[in-house]
Amino acid sequence: MQKFKSLHLWMIIPLLLIQLGIFRFYWPKFTTTTWEFHIHYWLVTLWFILVIIQPYLISIKSIEKHRVVGMLGLSIAGGVLFTSLSLLDVPLRIISNLSPDQPGPPPQLFYGTLVIEFILGLLFGLAVVKAIINRKDLQEHAWWMICSVFYLMMPGLGRGMIVLWRSLVPIEHIKPFFVGLSAELIFVPLLLLFASKFGRIRHPATIIGLLTVLLRLLRFPIGSSEFVQNLVENMIKWR
Repeated sequence: MQKFKSLHLWMIIPLLLIQLGIFRFYWPKFTTTTWEFHIHYWLVTLWFILVIIQPYLISIKSIEKHRVVGMLGLSIAGGVLFTSLSLLDVPLRIISNLSPDQPGPPPQLFYGTLVIEFILGLLFGLAVVKAIINRKDLQEHAWWMICSVFYLMMPGLGRGMIVLWRSLVPIEHIKPFFVGLSAELIFVPLLLLFASKFGRIRHPATIIGLLTVLLRLLRFPIGSSEFVQNLVENMIKWR
């Protein structure tokens, strides 16, 4: 119980990271961004804030307020999952506009990204369900909630690393694998730091978080599969 008293302060770190990561992707395009992305951005932000508020309420023994905010959180979590799935057509739209004459990542990257973001969305939903099931067990409940944030973190963090690399290297010289790897070099130590701090190194949610790293590093092999490409093209209708 004692180790979770400062949890609300620790949860500010992921919030700041994801906001820094997504800043240059979201705010400069605020007036032209689709409504789906606006809603998704703010729901994810609200979820990160909720995971700061909830442990704070527990630390000051405001149990009733914690329960009320938790009920509101169910709606936010459902919205995050729904909007995550509704945005899966974005990589396909990007692929349709790619030109072989312009520098930039190949289509395989976007097919792989689509699959990965679908899986991360499902893992977020799993973490929320597990947190609800274990709501009477403070440590289990808290760690699944923490990991729900980590499962959501990488799209924003990864986009931030893309912006950073583009500011350092000409776009034709950027290697997507190294961009992804640089983001993982932030994600993995942070996840392990949290797991060590709260005594959850061997917890299933931690292991799942680490396995998502392997999944993301396999982005190109996944996206290069003709089976995967045909599957997502047939399943996601956007035209």
